[in-house]
Amino acid sequence: MVDKAARSGASSRAPKRQWLKKTRRLVAFSLIVLAAVALAVVVGDTLGDLTGIRQFEDSTLDLRQQTTPESFQAGLGDRESEVVLVLFDEFSVLDTIDGWKWITPFPRAPLAELIDALSMAGAKTIGVDVFLGELFPGLNLIDGGNDLLRDAMERAGNVIIVAPVEQTDSGPIVTAPHPFFAEVAAGVGSAELPSSFETFRDGSLAVRSGNDLVPSFALAMYAHSRGLDVDSLLEDARRRGRFNLPGLPASQGVIPTGWFDGRKPSGGSIVPFRIRYLGPPSSTDATDPPGTFQSSASSSVSFMAAISPELFEDKIVLLGTGFHAEDRFRTPFFGYAAPAVSGDASTDEYEWMYGVEIHANALQNLIDGAYVRPLGAAGRTVLLFLLAGLTGGVAFWYGATWGAAAAVIAIAGTWTIAFWAWAGVVYVPGAELFSIGAPASWVPIGTPILAALSSYVLAVAYVSIIEGKEKRFIKGAFGKYLSPDVVAEISEDPSALQLGGEKRPLSLLFSDLSGFTTMSEEMDAQDLIALLNEYLNDMTHVVFDEGGYLDKYIGDAIMAFWNAPKEQPDHHDRAMRTAILMQRRMNALNEGWAAKNPLHEPLKVRIGVHSGEVVVGNVGGEDRFDYSAIGDSVNLAARLEPANKTYDTLNMVSEVTLTAGQGSYRVRELDLIAVKGKEAPVKVFELLELAGVELEPSKEAALKHYELGMTAYKQHDWATAREHFATAVSACPEDGPSRLYVTRCTENMADPPPADWDFVVRRTEK
Repeated sequence: MVDKAARSGASSRAPKRQWLKKTRRLVAFSLIVLAAVALAVVVGDTLGDLTGIRQFEDSTLDLRQQTTPESFQAGLGDRESEVVLVLFDEFSVLDTIDGWKWITPFPRAPLAELIDALSMAGAKTIGVDVFLGELFPGLNLIDGGNDLLRDAMERAGNVIIVAPVEQTDSGPIVTAPHPFFAEVAAGVGSAELPSSFETFRDGSLAVRSGNDLVPSFALAMYAHSRGLDVDSLLEDARRRGRFNLPGLPASQGVIPTGWFDGRKPSGGSIVPFRIRYLGPPSSTDATDPPGTFQSSASSSVSFMAAISPELFEDKIVLLGTGFHAEDRFRTPFFGYAAPAVSGDASTDEYEWMYGVEIHANALQNLIDGAYVRPLGAAGRTVLLFLLAGLTGGVAFWYGATWGAAAAVIAIAGTWTIAFWAWAGVVYVPGAELFSIGAPASWVPIGTPILAALSSYVLAVAYVSIIEGKEKRFIKGAFGKYLSPDVVAEISEDPSALQLGGEKRPLSLLFSDLSGFTTMSEEMDAQDLIALLNEYLNDMTHVVFDEGGYLDKYIGDAIMAFWNAPKEQPDHHDRAMRTAILMQRRMNALNEGWAAKNPLHEPLKVRIGVHSGEVVVGNVGGEDRFDYSAIGDSVNLAARLEPANKTYDTLNMVSEVTLTAGQGSYRVRELDLIAVKGKEAPVKVFELLELAGVELEPSKEAALKHYELGMTAYKQHDWATAREHFATAVSACPEDGPSRLYVTRCTENMADPPPADWDFVVRRTEK
């Protein structure tokens, strides 16, 4: 027997084990999510260039640039923009009157003519993407192009020219245009763009030149067109450490530390920002697919400016090459299929974008105050933890399959949200549903996906390797004693296998195969073992199907119980159903054996069922123990099984179990007995069948008379009771309880018990 203190301690340990298990799993899950996020940050951000994550992120942004409504322009000039392109074409060089026979440097005289024409048409700012670093005296002798260009620039008073950056031993230096042109220019800007391995995605706001800051070509044109002093903008940027332009995100336009504080310069030579491309490349060829900006061929501009000056009036006009192979670049729209024109499917693809249009896109960003807006550090962190927590959590608690489904949903959701955030609207194919804010929000895709997948892999690995080891031990220990479903559930709590126990109400079943001992003396050993194994196998399956725990085999006897290790609120009904189903299975086995051997004598299985509070747990030593139950209720259940012999019944169930059950059963009261070793009596019943199941007619008739006889018996009307019990025996001679009570009534008639007899039958044998 286990004393109260021990049982109380065992019971109190169960909630503590559960709490410790939950706490341990929560800590493990938190570490998994934290590790996944850290891995995503290191691999995706810190080592993004080496791992390819940054390139992947850039390519996904390219796709977003291509799929916004603004990217689909139906034709030239449809964009409402004050930025206009004049692209040099070969006709303006090779077909001049003087017969120029080269394409570089671009002839100064035609360039002067373009500036004069645009100035006369009312252009607000003229940007010339041609480096005027030399005078080329030999060429100037042909047409006086240098003088013509200088005079045209001076007359216009609004020409911005470009300057390249040269890398020297002392750092980057901007190579200024020749003073002959710089003196009359309205401004000079660097045409330098952040270097790119393949696709140009960034523009520049300024470049470092020695200890000075030089504006980019786009910034110089923006400042001039808005009447701003570009030197003041640069001075303010140096003071703040970043450019303070309308709409520019805080993470963009930051001047690297160390440029101007006397320390070793760091961070390259350009102050970059991610260009929000407004659309695909433009072209002056009518056979090319439509582009973004209004574009005119330089050979036709003088004529167009004269007859349609409104095309250039109050515009910022950028002049640059449209045919030099050295000045064309890949952008996010390279390889992008052109939209259909006039209902005809188009197979054209956009290819190169000339440098002047890249500057035009950067300039348009400055004018609009609309930039690519990367998600902030806080937002990125929340997104990483959200996806890692979602996929890892589902995999951690619901398994690898559900975790994989969650990962797919999380990845698809990230893609969808990223595209919606870029567009600024929630849209579906063919329709925009509602606005969600300003467009061009850059929600990352690569690192969140990496966090989600890392969390999934780590969670599955932890559950499979760490917890899987414990679960495999449990399944090995319990797999032969419990149904797979129950084993799977208790394997979630490995602490339950610790040595010790707890006090818990159980429903217990003991069964014994009647007649097996006699049969064993007559049968061949191999046949006997085969029969016994078939019997035990079938009965075990019945126990498992009802969620029972197989405690042990004792020869041909079986001990099973319910409500442990897994809690089962309906354990009373499970035990009683098992007893009924075991009898059905016994009948089926007898029929099968008889079919094989006509001389087979039918076997019977006697079953006792009782419920009560016991101590259940691992009993044994540190090296070897069994999960079992001990206590008075176990002993009583074990006594009910052999008590069937007295009444010639098969199933005996205690009143405790019967009244606690929620199901409906066909039963009859047998007796009020006190088993050997116990003084307290227990009312017992014969468990016949489930409610609504008809028995054989003879049995049904016997039961009716049995009930009448039992009523008279309790009233000490021995004669009437004997008559009813005898009638029951006549209807069904095999009805053991009726035969027993015929004998008892006869004895009581001969030697009546006292009037205060309690009807308790005290058994002297097990």
